Amino acid sequence: MLGDQFTFLSNRGSKNFASALEPLGGRAFQDGDRHIDLLYYDTYGGKRPPEVSSVGMQLMDRRLTIPLDHKSQMASLLLNAGMNEPRVFFAPEDVPDEPGSLWIIKNPLLSSGKEIHVVPKEQVAEKWSNGSIIQELVQDLLLVEERKFTLRMYLLVHDCKLYLYPDGFAVVHGAKYVRDSCDPAVQFVHDGYMKQDSSVELRPLKEIPEHETLLAQLPAYLQKLFVVFSDFLNDEGADTYCLFGADFLVRSDLSPVLIEMNDRPNIVHTALVNSEINIPMLRAMCCVFDLAKLPLLPSDQARYEFVSSL
Repeated sequence: MLGDQFTFLSNRGSKNFASALEPLGGRAFQDGDRHIDLLYYDTYGGKRPPEVSSVGMQLMDRRLTIPLDHKSQMASLLLNAGMNEPRVFFAPEDVPDEPGSLWIIKNPLLSSGKEIHVVPKEQVAEKWSNGSIIQELVQDLLLVEERKFTLRMYLLVHDCKLYLYPDGFAVVHGAKYVRDSCDPAVQFVHDGYMKQDSSVELRPLKEIPEHETLLAQLPAYLQKLFVVFSDFLNDEGADTYCLFGADFLVRSDLSPVLIEMNDRPNIVHTALVNSEINIPMLRAMCCVFDLAKLPLLPSDQARYEFVSSL
């Protein structure tokens, strides 16, 4: 429970946190405070939160969640559980020689399109480096105005339960989709969306074709995934949580395909996404931690939906 008035601190998206939590009685941490009720703090690069006497709700130990954030480790977990879609390989000699197939080579430690290559089978060995993963390129995709998109959804793990926030957004590529293309702009480049003249767009999930059907398929898919991940997440107490930013491709039959997860996701995007998705999502997260705050949510705001116990 957070109480009628509570203190929060975040070093990612602090303005969004303030916009989300102040209407619920939250107050941003100030020098001299000895307690933090809700902490969202990314320690990447050696950062450390302020020293206080006690913390209420805080992020799970990253040693638990990093196997889900790390592309290679997550792929290995799914592969060992018999869930290899899209197919992933860890050495060029293991990639099958299939006519028309394309493969995407990724450095598992990087994001934002860095050190990614899309190649046919005969170029895999040339572009691969030790430690990289080789992932089958999904090509039978649902498109938005003839363009490829990646769907970002937020998942919350708390008190051995998995929740899905039903409002997400699509990162829509600028170039028109061409099947069998190795062009980075077609397949994976989607930076620049914060620029006003960018051809890359962020669109709320509700603007994606047949989004209701897609959304209805996500819970069952997530249940299967998190059976594999549950050993990392089900031993934490009721005072910890993890907010995942999960990225999906969507096949033409509307089935989702998990591409990667981020255990400390970026929650600052365009003004539209911040106001319509990120800020309401954080407000709804607070209400999962303290159900007494649910009446403070606007009547038309989305709530986290329970998916499964871990």
